[in-house]
Amino acid sequence: MRRVVKIIATLGPSSSSPEVVTSMVRAGADAFRVNMSHGDVSSWDSLIASVAKVEESLGFHLGLMADLEGARIRLGDFKPLRVSPGSIVVFSFSKLGDDGVIVPHKEFFEAIEEGDMILVDDGKVSLIVESVEGFTAKLKVVEGEVIEPRKGVVVSGKEIEGPLVTSKDKACLEYIARRPFSHVMVSYARSPEHVEVVKAILRDYGRPDIKVLAKIETPAGVMKVRDIAQASDGIIVARGDLGMHFKLEDIPIIQKDIVAAARAQYKPVILATEFLSSMIESPVPSRSEIVDIYEAVRLSADALLLTGETAIGRNPVKTVQWMAKVIAKAQQGHAPERPPATAQIYRLVRGLVELIENLNATLVVYSRTGRFAERLAAFRPTRTIYVGVPNEKIERTVRTLWAAEPVVVGDMPYEEGLKKTTAKLEEEGVIGVGDVIVEAAWSSERGVYLVRVRNIIAP
Repeated sequence: MRRVVKIIATLGPSSSSPEVVTSMVRAGADAFRVNMSHGDVSSWDSLIASVAKVEESLGFHLGLMADLEGARIRLGDFKPLRVSPGSIVVFSFSKLGDDGVIVPHKEFFEAIEEGDMILVDDGKVSLIVESVEGFTAKLKVVEGEVIEPRKGVVVSGKEIEGPLVTSKDKACLEYIARRPFSHVMVSYARSPEHVEVVKAILRDYGRPDIKVLAKIETPAGVMKVRDIAQASDGIIVARGDLGMHFKLEDIPIIQKDIVAAARAQYKPVILATEFLSSMIESPVPSRSEIVDIYEAVRLSADALLLTGETAIGRNPVKTVQWMAKVIAKAQQGHAPERPPATAQIYRLVRGLVELIENLNATLVVYSRTGRFAERLAAFRPTRTIYVGVPNEKIERTVRTLWAAEPVVVGDMPYEEGLKKTTAKLEEEGVIGVGDVIVEAAWSSERGVYLVRVRNIIAP
């Protein structure tokens, strides 16, 4: 039984070579993420080239996702500063001395107040604001040992308003539009407008096919998640940043609510951050990490995203292997809850999913845009769905969906595409004599819904 939940691995220094990328694909990676908060055009091109080389050798295409940095507050450039609980640290807009911390964002100083909790580097260092005067603030260290330059800064419980799309993100979107990316992740999505602006920029660059995924990681994003899900092509539960704004004991509930909001809109949902963070150093995961992955599968997410574990960790391939192993175990006997089918199109799709499971059949469909595959995945079939697609662009997006396995057959009329998809699966030995096949090809515009059930018999 194939995995229904997909694995997305972040590329970085530990996983930049074609050899490591190949090993991660063989271990179970279905898609790769390029984090644009780090690196530059040259390093991103190198990562993309590694993926392209692997795709050429393996004969299929993988999901390729770009993660925009967004309007994140980051520390400036200064010498790493060693601190201890109780010590006082000066944050300033510009350089004050050798022991200060530079925060080159005036809006940060305009937003903070005495008593605010400041979290640096995903909470590795926490400080409380003692006083603020202009663009200088004194903070007392609560926890942490070293404040390093260029790390992210969050004011716990507060959102510092920035532009929907920064100048860096605009430049990155132009870059993305010229490369074979299938998805863009919008960091700190706080409104439907945020998603719509990114979509409009991609359309202007001639890439409306790129899927726009909204990362929910702030209070505003959580509050407006239903509207954001409706505007986007999918949702990412960014648990790391959520943990900077909410009590840690509330994160499991918030995660569950975000997944439910995305699924109610029939949108793909990805869970991200710290699934196997101990494997950045260790060759084996912790017991609690295994439980975390198991529970994520039981939440019925489309995909799980590995970040630092594969980007900078010592064990990128072993990390993917462990995630694939736990997902496979967790999906055994799992009957995912299905969203209610309201419109006629969704009742038809749900009926098709239930049909293949009642018949213990293999589903083969043809989809020119990938939309049919998205609808099928939304109803969480427990069996692999084989999706004939016209080209590598659609192949990349379909590969990231729950239970979907794309098969490139070319652009053609639906019935012809369906016939060619089935023939290709027979040639490759995926289906054979004795199998029950359900074939479906739908064209909503023409109002044509074809469903055919047949047994494969010996010639």
